[in-house]
Amino acid sequence: MEEVLLLLEKAFREVAHGRLPPPDILKPLISKGLGYGILLGSTLVKVPQVVNVVRARSAAGLAPLAFELETLGLVIAVTYGFLMGLPFSAFGETVALLLQNSLLLFLIYYYQRRSVARGFTVTALLAGAGAVALSGQLSTAHISTLYDCNNLLLVASRVPQIWQNFSAGSTGQLSLITYALNTAGAAARIFTSIQENAGPAMLRGAIISATLNAILALQIVFYGSSAAKKKGSKRKEA
Repeated sequence: MEEVLLLLEKAFREVAHGRLPPPDILKPLISKGLGYGILLGSTLVKVPQVVNVVRARSAAGLAPLAFELETLGLVIAVTYGFLMGLPFSAFGETVALLLQNSLLLFLIYYYQRRSVARGFTVTALLAGAGAVALSGQLSTAHISTLYDCNNLLLVASRVPQIWQNFSAGSTGQLSLITYALNTAGAAARIFTSIQENAGPAMLRGAIISATLNAILALQIVFYGSSAAKKKGSKRKEA
């Protein structure tokens, strides 16, 4: 935060002298601002999805495997940020998303009446993955490889949901606000990953995340409008 205040002071000084701040001040300032903006937004990004599920008392349309893989991916992303020594603004949203995703996973298990054994198994696997990652035995190369594995998990977590939506011709209780915010956050993270030198693995992850979340948001819009048209036509016939 001190770095942001220092950059702001330098920027205001330039503006006070009637000059635009130079790129070496403006770029990191924008990057930090976006980073903290993403972090702030991430504290609420899954809330609309949680509200949808609780209000409907249903987790229809939500693929458990997709959320399990996403949660594992978030564990890896949090570990990557800490072990690479990145500023919290560069990865802080993954901490907030991990907490919210864990709550969503619990709600999915509860409303879809998934087995207790499955819940315990997933929890044990996630805890084990976190323990290994934080053991201190991983090199920078291992961490980067781990994050690339996370990118594969990201694809694996989104594709089942995309396919389920396509097969069903419906997105169930999926929230447009959640996936629109995910898309915007990932798009902004592309810029911050470049500016903060977060590494090619994290940059690839941001690009993949922006693309897949955009596809899901578009599906919600498309299938939602189709469902609304069907309801309208049925009312007319009645």
